[in-house]
Amino acid sequence: MKIKIVTETQQRGTFATMLLLYKKLLEYGIDAQLYTTFSSEYMTLPSPPKSMIFGYEKMVNSENYARKIFNIIHNSKDTVIHLANAMYGILPIAEKSGAKTVINIQYWWPTCYFNSMDNPYCDCQSLTKISRCIYNKKNGYHKILSPLEALYAKWKLDKIKEYVSKASIILAVSNIVKEVLVSRGFPEDKIRVININAITPPIDYVEYHPSDSFTFAYISYPDQGKGIFQLLKAFSIALKYNEKIRLKIAGGLEEPKVVETISELGIKDKVVLTKRFPYTEYINKMKELLSDVDVVVVPTLVPDTWARVVTESMLSGRPVMVTKGNGGLVEQVTDGVDGFHVNVYDVNDFALSLYNISQIPRNKIEEMGKIARSNILKKYDNKKIIDQVISLYRELIET
Repeated sequence: MKIKIVTETQQRGTFATMLLLYKKLLEYGIDAQLYTTFSSEYMTLPSPPKSMIFGYEKMVNSENYARKIFNIIHNSKDTVIHLANAMYGILPIAEKSGAKTVINIQYWWPTCYFNSMDNPYCDCQSLTKISRCIYNKKNGYHKILSPLEALYAKWKLDKIKEYVSKASIILAVSNIVKEVLVSRGFPEDKIRVININAITPPIDYVEYHPSDSFTFAYISYPDQGKGIFQLLKAFSIALKYNEKIRLKIAGGLEEPKVVETISELGIKDKVVLTKRFPYTEYINKMKELLSDVDVVVVPTLVPDTWARVVTESMLSGRPVMVTKGNGGLVEQVTDGVDGFHVNVYDVNDFALSLYNISQIPRNKIEEMGKIARSNILKKYDNKKIIDQVISLYRELIET
């Protein structure tokens, strides 16, 4: 059995998951290779062609490029091609050749034109709704062209569904992903749920050394959809009720809008900003980042498939505050036990939650953090996850 893992993106969540999976497979004696379409220390594939009109995703899935890559990576009948993300152009070629394929669905690119699912009124199936969504997101003359772009969006999503449905296995990283895929007409019999995003490097418990100020930490990517600006507004309100709270933002120094918003809200002396760290460096710095942190906040505003930062923070021994009712997040965190489910959509409610949590005794916070680590180790045992993946591969080879 030969496993060929292919990733076309360096996005931290995707690449980290596949790199960890690759290393774990090697540890288990599986003949695995990791291929990237970008320069890396692993098997580097030819780069996709560039286009002044079409973006990277379009070109990396063009038929000629997909066929070239397929011919490079598939060289025997006992090969399973595991696609890390949105390199779906290979799938119809593989199906015609009788090759076995697995494609990860850990983001919303198969079901949302903007890969965000942030407009609940749009299911990306009605041209009118898609056009309205595009109109609301675009500026200038692009707004006028939204009906034409909606036609393209509908065609693109239909093509993605057609291609992804040709995979041998569609691997959903959480239950919410499977639910959405099934609701959009993807073949349910091909969808398997395996929490591969819960595969982590060894993460030690971070000794808890609370400061005088109750400290919240935001260590997700600091952008709008992840809820950073909602958090800053809520934090500024919570400060009026409790001046002894503090907020750390990893990577905040590299986001000008974050720095600007902090200044506008007048909370600079209560917010600690750091630079953004590559994944390996980030893992090595967890002790430094989290030693004086009481609670990690993951206030994602859009439906989230999974959050690696939640798993890693809980393994470090910190309770995590997540968005109430948000799919993959609430699968990971048990409210009131190892973290908190909070309404982050209403800024005042969010602020009140920050305040209330800041009033919890430190010994209770420490206890919740230890429970968080224990629960994650039990719920997402890495050996069980790897065993599930290997069983999936063997099933495909033996079919």
